[in-house]
Amino acid sequence: MGAIWASGYAALGEWSVHPSIPFGVGVLLALYALAVGPLREARALGPPVPVEQWISFVTGAVVLFVALTGPVHDLSDSYLFSAHMIQHLLITLLAPPLLLIGTPGWLVRYLVRPAPVHRVAVFLGHPLVAFIAWNGTLLLWHLPPLYNATLVDLDVHIFEHLMFIVTAMMAWWPTLAPARELRAPMVFQLIYLLLLPIPMKVLGMMLTFSTGVLYPSYAIAPRIWDISPTIDQQIGGIIMWVPAGFVIWINLAAHFFRWYRESARQDRGETNVVPLARERVT
Repeated sequence: MGAIWASGYAALGEWSVHPSIPFGVGVLLALYALAVGPLREARALGPPVPVEQWISFVTGAVVLFVALTGPVHDLSDSYLFSAHMIQHLLITLLAPPLLLIGTPGWLVRYLVRPAPVHRVAVFLGHPLVAFIAWNGTLLLWHLPPLYNATLVDLDVHIFEHLMFIVTAMMAWWPTLAPARELRAPMVFQLIYLLLLPIPMKVLGMMLTFSTGVLYPSYAIAPRIWDISPTIDQQIGGIIMWVPAGFVIWINLAAHFFRWYRESARQDRGETNVVPLARERVT
């Protein structure tokens, strides 16, 4: 028993890094710094990026690095399905919103200025397309044959993560696109955010209440912290079912209150105009 617990803590203490991760994150940060610095000044694209936007983008990149390296990566690949679900939560529900919030609107407008690029951006950011792309990718990669393939083939695993990140950016685009004109109308944003996590929650419920281990790689993985493969799978299902969905619905609540405040301000503006008009008539 002591050895089982010791192996779990040993995994937490390790920090393995595949060269592709720091390279990819480094390129992402370098391109961002180039775009909001020298490119912005040379092309007079817009105002300087506020510090809070810098922080948001850099934090999103750091979340990607932490999720794809070190203990999270090692536990998810070699020991626990539940750790894999935490990893997926980080790279789909936390990093993409931070990256989008940290991207200035003028940069996106500059990038989508060519008509063909703008049409592609509008299409990929359409709520229905984004909904199908993200949820379809999520469900597809949790089919046992594909999921187990990611655990035995590094190239497949990298491709899976790239698909998760790209489709997650699409999923957040209708509500958090840096250029507001590329977002869906507010009413559609609210409906979209209400429906977006439902397929993920259904999958989480299926994993939670499944009586058999769906992913053989975890059935034969070394046991740590005395967690059985079945319990591990159920914990992973709960993570996907409960907190993952709440992240999206918290965003829904924020959008609703913002819409409510804007509607209230508009109503106050209209009620202020009427007495003035009546006063002029009299």
